[in-house]
Amino acid sequence: MGGVLASLPARWLSHPAAIADAEYKPRQLAQLKHAGLTVPPTIITNSPARVRDFAAAYGDLVVKPLAAEPIVWEDGGESIVYTRRLSAGEIGPACEELASVAATAHLFQAWQDKKCESRVTAVGDELFAVAIHADSPAALVDWRSDYDNLRYEPIEVPGPVRAGIAAYLRSAGLAYSAFDFVIRPDGQWITLEANPNGVWGWLAEECGLPIADAIADHLTATNLNGDTKT
Repeated sequence: MGGVLASLPARWLSHPAAIADAEYKPRQLAQLKHAGLTVPPTIITNSPARVRDFAAAYGDLVVKPLAAEPIVWEDGGESIVYTRRLSAGEIGPACEELASVAATAHLFQAWQDKKCESRVTAVGDELFAVAIHADSPAALVDWRSDYDNLRYEPIEVPGPVRAGIAAYLRSAGLAYSAFDFVIRPDGQWITLEANPNGVWGWLAEECGLPIADAIADHLTATNLNGDTKT
């Protein structure tokens, strides 16, 4: 059935094959960097020694899941795996927990100091950017873990970042993506990821953004053959 649907000459937001490719985080990070966006220093490894060397070079790290849907089953229910910050003390030779890294591949990145974060929802050529201000230690590391302590502010996207987003969407063949950025205290935008199925409804409601209108406009636009696909 998926193959039948993917073969239809319809207007997609985005094509299922492009979405599937974009959900591979290593490929995604490489494409983001190639598009001219700044990404954090990153390693994917199952070697505790490599993690310690990486921390020696960059200081505090974060560890995050490689899966597109970071959900695990434990204690009879589902749990979301949030991004976790690792300090130098947690990564030292005496850290027994780090030994569990050897079980499978993990994604580690250099921690980025934050003025705030930003979620940029891209629908075709339209960008809807919101600054996400964290008012708790948990939200500062991963804002998804503490929605009650977040504040939102519509902001503008700098020109170079806007150009990088456009280049990434072209290279990935996507019509939609939700980009997550760290905005550092010096104003630099650091790209964390681009989710081809990222949620947007709560930001549209909080900030009065016409994201639904932009999606509807894209899906009902006239194609090159003069037909309207819905």
